[in-house]
Amino acid sequence: MAGLPYYAALMQASQNLLPGSCSLCRGSLTRFDNALCQYCIAELPRLTTSCQRCAVPLASNLICAACQLTAPVFRRCIAAFRYQPPISSIIVRLKSDPYVAELQQLSAVLAERITVTYREAQQVIPQVVIPLPLHWLKMTRRGFNQSHILCQLLSKHFSRQHNTALNLRTDICRRIAQGQAQHLLSAKQRLSGIKNAFIAEQPVNVSLKGLSVAVVDDVVTTGATANSVAAALLRAGVKDVDIWCLARTSWNNSAG
Repeated sequence: MAGLPYYAALMQASQNLLPGSCSLCRGSLTRFDNALCQYCIAELPRLTTSCQRCAVPLASNLICAACQLTAPVFRRCIAAFRYQPPISSIIVRLKSDPYVAELQQLSAVLAERITVTYREAQQVIPQVVIPLPLHWLKMTRRGFNQSHILCQLLSKHFSRQHNTALNLRTDICRRIAQGQAQHLLSAKQRLSGIKNAFIAEQPVNVSLKGLSVAVVDDVVTTGATANSVAAALLRAGVKDVDIWCLARTSWNNSAG
């Protein structure tokens, strides 16, 4: 990870010197630090209507049947996009490449979605954000946590655009069970296998009692992982847990 700042600086310098093209349509870009043109950004599959609790795509902003039957322990999930092309392919690349060029613009869209959601609910945005932890074995193999990169970009956006400082913490929650890759499991297997996968601990300089936090991830599928990490944080004394993610799957691709 030590090489990341140097590589990022090198990429920024090359973008400032060389003309760029949109990574999707190959059209010209109006800014050197963008990867997507304004047309392609506008055409991305935004999540405009969804369940008010779990953010699964719906025809209107109601509570889905699953949440009415068994409400998740997290307060709400906020997602910017539907998990479908080209968002799905970008997220797949993100799991193996920490330098995905589109991520900066996508995180800005998510930040705006977060801002609007809390404004409409007349609630304060959680000041403590936690990247969804990876098990140490997966972290060793991959070399980076994509949720941590997304957290950093969100923090920069809120600081620059909204003059809001987010407290990014990686010392509050950790994953203690590795488990199988979630996309290989059924919804029922995910729910049972991930139930006690996380543990939250009281850090030295932050009191968790009565705290509202946001957990950041790239994509939410069944919501099993989000529910598990939220349960661990609530057991540790946190008051409310919200989930922020780039994309949310729909019914047809969250059950497999």
